[in-house]
Amino acid sequence: MKKGWWLIVGIALAAGLPGGVFGKCKPGGITKDNWTEKVGFRPEAVPGWKPGLVVDASNHNQFKKYIPDGLALLISRYGLRLAAAPYKAVHPSLGYIEATNRYCGQVTYRDTKDKSRERGMDGYVAGLPFPDPQNGLEVAWNYHYAYNGDDGGYHYGVYWVSAKNGVERTEEWRWLYIIRAMHRTDLDPRPHIKEFEDKGIAYASMTWAIEPYDKAGFGALYYRYVQPKDQEGWIYIPTMRRTMKATFGTRGDAWNSTDLLYEDVRGYMGYPEWMHWKLLGRRTILAPVHSGIKAGKQYRDQTFDFKTPPHWNFRARWEPRPVYEVEVTPKFADYPYSRMIIYFDAETFYIPLKVAYDKKGKLWKVLINAFNDSPDMDRKPLEIGTALVVDVQAEHATVFPSYNFFSNKGLPPGQFTLTNLRKMAK
Repeated sequence: MKKGWWLIVGIALAAGLPGGVFGKCKPGGITKDNWTEKVGFRPEAVPGWKPGLVVDASNHNQFKKYIPDGLALLISRYGLRLAAAPYKAVHPSLGYIEATNRYCGQVTYRDTKDKSRERGMDGYVAGLPFPDPQNGLEVAWNYHYAYNGDDGGYHYGVYWVSAKNGVERTEEWRWLYIIRAMHRTDLDPRPHIKEFEDKGIAYASMTWAIEPYDKAGFGALYYRYVQPKDQEGWIYIPTMRRTMKATFGTRGDAWNSTDLLYEDVRGYMGYPEWMHWKLLGRRTILAPVHSGIKAGKQYRDQTFDFKTPPHWNFRARWEPRPVYEVEVTPKFADYPYSRMIIYFDAETFYIPLKVAYDKKGKLWKVLINAFNDSPDMDRKPLEIGTALVVDVQAEHATVFPSYNFFSNKGLPPGQFTLTNLRKMAK
């Protein structure tokens, strides 16, 4: 009986159909020097790829094996150019690696099927839950708990851009967050901040607008929970001097009237329990993981070509990256996307590229996340370079130039309160 059971488990893993099984994980032995091989894989060599090369509409077919369809469209139709850079390996902080070793093999998970509001994982404490993931759901959980530091802040711009008319509107925002209120690896208290743990809060965030004048002071405070439910919090409306309770990230809600849905932030802000995850395979693609984009308003126009149609293209360095290609379909009938193809980086489990399709199965949006080198890989994550989301049907995009980014500062939990939201808004 026991032998038969393990045979069934093995077949299920091979088919990418997890259900109440342990991930493939052996405790210990992972270091910063072997992180890539232990948790993922290295990219294959790309013939002809060398610094100084620029991939554009004239030569992109030469590299089509490494350029997914959505990215190829941005190159061929909209003139995106990829400046070639060599692959550089990435590892998380030493604290995250230590937690991966310590808790490896203790996690159980299952596909909750139609019970999308039911927790699908038990035993997770910290670190990467599934080194060397064997199916799409394990990749999704790795992304969900990928290393992003324990807290951080981001000062950024928001640009609404029409391919025909150029920049339509701009705003400036600040964002503070404790991305690991629980499951911490870098900052004390570890692994959990008790006041958040008691409420089941995994993430606390506060964001507010700085410019333009008619938007300044508008802010939001919200919490993300361990349980797979929508984010909850409050918005502050300065013209009314009023705080209103709200639910953030309900399916199909656009963030701030942009082309970006709440669920698109960072690539995907939903829960693993909300989707079906089919691993299509391991692949090497071109992505801006060490993009070389400089943060700061003074560099904005050096990064984005706002003057030339389609007005949203950015300049960055692109490198061969190892990725897990995953087809993602929603469990919710009212979800705006019929399916997504998400490319998860095999070292960071970040999402550098996502392609989304509408209800009729037509290509709708292409999302690119660009990153920059970590200032200290032993202690801090990669930094945010920029984000671009293109609605190819409307020929419209939203771009997010980076003005400043920081991580692991030790933000106090008491900062994430309604009183402080009002104060920051002023």
